[in-house]
Amino acid sequence: MALRCEFCQKGVQYGHAVSHAKNRTRRIFKPNLQKLKVLKNGVSVRVKFCTSCIKRLKKDGSLGIFTLRKFTPVVASVTLPKKITRPEITSKKEPKVIKKIEKKEEKARETLNIEAIVGKKS
Repeated sequence: MALRCEFCQKGVQYGHAVSHAKNRTRRIFKPNLQKLKVLKNGVSVRVKFCTSCIKRLKKDGSLGIFTLRKFTPVVASVTLPKKITRPEITSKKEPKVIKKIEKKEEKARETLNIEAIVGKKS
């Protein structure tokens, strides 16, 4: 896998790592390459660009023969569900279930009486 930008040909560079004591050891500087899907002459291809070329491509919209792909989001029509109502009572078992639900709702509505728990201040 070649470490080279496909547009600007930026590649690996060699140099020295210099310590505080000025000791020099050989090291390599690799470009920051990213894979990106772009249009090349109207055909979608995957290319490796350095980050500076990606910035330029996003700013200008095109870079030589490469063009940034434009995505148009598909907006589906969303219908919200109607307000849920309680089902009509059709059998003998359903009233019991509805009563249980109503009791739970009442318990949830009740406010907590802190004075009864802690005690009144005198």
